Amino acid sequence: MSRRDQNLAANELASVDEVEPLRSQFDAAMALHRDELFNYLKRRTRDVETAADLAQETLSRMMVYRDASNIESYELLMYRVAHNLVLEHQRARHRHRASDHVSLSVVGPIRAEEATVEDIADAQLTLKLLKRALIDLPPKCRMAFMLSRFEGLTYPQVASKMGISVKTVEKHISKALLAFRAAVGDPDE
Repeated sequence: MSRRDQNLAANELASVDEVEPLRSQFDAAMALHRDELFNYLKRRTRDVETAADLAQETLSRMMVYRDASNIESYELLMYRVAHNLVLEHQRARHRHRASDHVSLSVVGPIRAEEATVEDIADAQLTLKLLKRALIDLPPKCRMAFMLSRFEGLTYPQVASKMGISVKTVEKHISKALLAFRAAVGDPDE
């Protein structure tokens, strides 16, 4: 926590008479939301141990606000602290990976796995079948597909360029994809 936040927290401490009810509210809020906090952190980090560590750190940092009198929502504050901790964790992890960088000049050339003759023949046959299927498409369907996939245009851009509706572009693209699946055989069948 920054020095500014600590000063604000110290200035906002409640009077001695108000401390016990504030602490009870704080403790109840932390107990109520602890499991939700852990689940949130587990989703964000995709690691149970990291989530547990960050949850503990969040609750530890929240203790600064235990006697603060003007906190509207302990839950919102807790999630803000947790979110900031996740960002800190991600930055630290990124810095750690960056230090593991090895220059390609040190490593030398990277060898790719060589394809077998069968793999090359299968790929060439598939490419030939896809080319034939593309040529056999109706002209507008072929144009819509090529503008979308080869030119990188969005469906609305294709629709504008061809003077058709976006829905028609979607139908053309679907028809083309079905034709390609039929040409090479659908692996899901």
